Amino acid sequence: MGYANGQASYVNGESTSNRKQQPLFSFGLITDVQYADIPDGRSFLGVPRYYRHSILVLQRAVKEWNNHQRHNFVINFGDIVDGYCPKDQSLKTVKKIVHEFENFKGPVYHLIGNHCLYNLPRSQLLPLLRIQSDKGHGYYDFSPMPEYRFVVLDGYDISAIGWPKDHPRTLEALKFLQAKNPNEDKNSPMGLVGLERRFLMFNGGVGEEQMKWLDRVLEDSTRLKQKVVVCCHLPLHPGASSKEALLWNYDEVMNLIHRYNCVKLCIAGHDHKGGYSIDSHGVHHKVLEAALECPPGTDAFGYADVYDDRISLHGTDRMKSVDMYFNPKADL
Repeated sequence: MGYANGQASYVNGESTSNRKQQPLFSFGLITDVQYADIPDGRSFLGVPRYYRHSILVLQRAVKEWNNHQRHNFVINFGDIVDGYCPKDQSLKTVKKIVHEFENFKGPVYHLIGNHCLYNLPRSQLLPLLRIQSDKGHGYYDFSPMPEYRFVVLDGYDISAIGWPKDHPRTLEALKFLQAKNPNEDKNSPMGLVGLERRFLMFNGGVGEEQMKWLDRVLEDSTRLKQKVVVCCHLPLHPGASSKEALLWNYDEVMNLIHRYNCVKLCIAGHDHKGGYSIDSHGVHHKVLEAALECPPGTDAFGYADVYDDRISLHGTDRMKSVDMYFNPKADL
């Protein structure tokens, strides 16, 4: 049966117009669980944090994702436990939250954040998060279907946390902070102006080796005509984030990304209030709202439906929903 009088055709009793609206795939997402078995507290800005409740948010998220029955995978955007977690409980607590994620009936991809690294060194953390790396790097990529590729960046590649104290990447980070932040407390943005306020110790940068890797991946994705979603714990665009939460060298990373047309969306955590913007090249930037800052009885998690021309984020409760349509000119 074909189209007649503007009516949709039907195949096996299903409207072809409805079939076109079926996503190619979908995936669950959550960020900044930052669980710790300690009383509630506040951020340095005074925002309430619910350390024990956050595991309940995660449990409800996993239940919802499993009930959905068609999510291909889940991405955790980092900060699996909180920095205030007592250090003698760090290993047990990380394992506990990883176990909660593993109740999802499918693959789970983890990103590392600063709070992860406050708790465990990379040598212990990465195997627990099932991140394959022989050099302690937390960046990788995967392709859930031929048309799409997900690129996971390690925003703490150059960092004063997570690497051994005498590691070249630690020393590079400390030298960088010394030059960029005159405060004795390198987590203080006092006196820093505008975008300089990102030069804080709880942030980090993407190193030269990772930049070369990213360039190769984006070149390969362009050749394969893939659409790319870039994932990083640290936000990559000031339009979607507080200045204090940005990747140190977000500008370099975005300059590289903008050399290609394949990247459609960058997703991040870290800036707990969340945010959204579209940059000058039509790339969408979504910063996810944190599970940690959900008062009891509220939630912040979601899932994304992925189509050929857009990605639709369906947020639960405090996580905002958004339809992100791709710039058609970028594919020319």
